[in-house]
Amino acid sequence: MRWLLLSVPAMFVLKWIDGDPLLVFALSLVAVIPLVEEMGDATERLAVRLGPTIGGLLNSTLSNAPELIIGGVGLANGLAPVVKASLTGSILVNLLVGLGCALVVGGIKFGARRFERKRLRASVAMLMLCAACLIVPAVFRFSQPESNRGLSTEIAVVLLVVYVINVLATVFGRGTEGIGPDEQLPETFPEERAWITLARLALSAVALAIVSDALSESLAPTARQLGLSDVFSGVILLGGVGGIGEVLAAIRFARSGRQELVLAVTVGSTIQLTLLVAPLLVLAGRVIGEPMNLAFSGFEVVALVIAVLVARELIDGGKVSWMEGVLLLALYAIFLLAFYHLPDQAVVDAMPA
Repeated sequence: MRWLLLSVPAMFVLKWIDGDPLLVFALSLVAVIPLVEEMGDATERLAVRLGPTIGGLLNSTLSNAPELIIGGVGLANGLAPVVKASLTGSILVNLLVGLGCALVVGGIKFGARRFERKRLRASVAMLMLCAACLIVPAVFRFSQPESNRGLSTEIAVVLLVVYVINVLATVFGRGTEGIGPDEQLPETFPEERAWITLARLALSAVALAIVSDALSESLAPTARQLGLSDVFSGVILLGGVGGIGEVLAAIRFARSGRQELVLAVTVGSTIQLTLLVAPLLVLAGRVIGEPMNLAFSGFEVVALVIAVLVARELIDGGKVSWMEGVLLLALYAIFLLAFYHLPDQAVVDAMPA
């Protein structure tokens, strides 16, 4: 993974000499992967130092920093529809690719395994409520297309309030009332000075912002050159690279036989996306004057609902195997093909939020 960091300076050089946008885009995609991994590693090291409750909360919150950085830069470059599609893509990557890869890896190594469902059920209940919050703007748009101005902003405020309440419940309730972040406590790492860890985190975040800017600028010409729609670019490309950290973490937990952590990190990351990242992007859009809303297209809503229901069924079953992981990956492949054939005009943007 560290060798992939060489793609960062290579991308800078190529962009400086005004190279082919397709090559800039490809190098930017590759550069995002090690930067996300570096941020995740630094975050987990800080989490270990801070203890299970605060550390787990920090870990689950900052694990979605790449999606927030990529989305914020995309908004600044006028790519609100693509950014909105990337939220759908990140959720699908978490619940289908991350969970699917982890089940395949863990299932092949350890066989079918049972896990404790009690606390995970609370997380899935929150996940269902989060999905409902994303469905409401889309349904309202179809029923009242002329009347939803400001609805996404109002829902974003509600989601942020829920997030703050969850944080307070996690901290002051000793991790027993909040939803799930303390279950994502990482393993112990080799000793590293705190200032080095903080420096790695800050440098990775700055580099990711710069790479995301190059990624956003080269996205439109690359999409035209390859014949890709905006929705495919957002859901599959941006959503995929934004969620790579959760996929790698889920595989790492699966290899150590910790299936509860696999489910917690994928479901917990999706909850954080809905309660924190999506509302912040909506509010950021209002601040910078770039309309951003939570009214997803009909097919995006269907994909999100299916992914959430599949995750719920897996947890309710209490037992997972590698074959279920294969089916999750197959489902993601089906969505990938469907989004590839979905024309941009099928993604009707909602009224300004």
